[in-house]
Amino acid sequence: MSRYTTELRNIVQNTSLEEVESWFMDYELTDYLTEEEIAVIEERGTWTKEKLAKLIVDHYWMHEIGLETVGLFKHQAGVAMREIMEEKLPLIYSASIKYDPMVNVDFTETYTEQNTTDGNADGLNVNSDTPQGQINKNEILQGKYASSTGASEGTSHSEGSQQYTKHQKGNSGTLTTAQALVQQYRNNIIMINRDIVNDLSSLFMGIY
Repeated sequence: MSRYTTELRNIVQNTSLEEVESWFMDYELTDYLTEEEIAVIEERGTWTKEKLAKLIVDHYWMHEIGLETVGLFKHQAGVAMREIMEEKLPLIYSASIKYDPMVNVDFTETYTEQNTTDGNADGLNVNSDTPQGQINKNEILQGKYASSTGASEGTSHSEGSQQYTKHQKGNSGTLTTAQALVQQYRNNIIMINRDIVNDLSSLFMGIY
């Protein structure tokens, strides 16, 4: 029984459930998110404006509204939702991004190994009809004492590289069980919705 104003359930009975729920859907997703971000939320299917509005009405079903008239309450409900969702919708988007809760490590490293080789090559061929004495290279190159000579000098240079890739993916460095990680992932949206519901408490009387 109402003491000061009227309970939310009485407003529903005098209007309709759909009407009251619409007061808590009086905001546009496009005011806070891009079309691509909205598509991620819709594809995930874990959150909708309709689900949140139903949760709000169910939670405050027996609470008295905190404003003098139903008209004022409807107006303030819309204002409050737009202010709250400006902060909460980006969080809802983040929670809707698909990821594997079993994986907390996923990275790829690439290593490149460079190889460089330099070399020198000298060649000397001598045919001599005068074997007496010692003949050095410079004399041979000048054509002294030898019937025929041949000499060559050269350098060589080569470069090469090898690339190695290392990919690591899995669960590392945590004592949290896989079941706990999955449960935490599922609770993300629930926690955000709960915060939204609590933020609307100023629209209602503190007693019910």
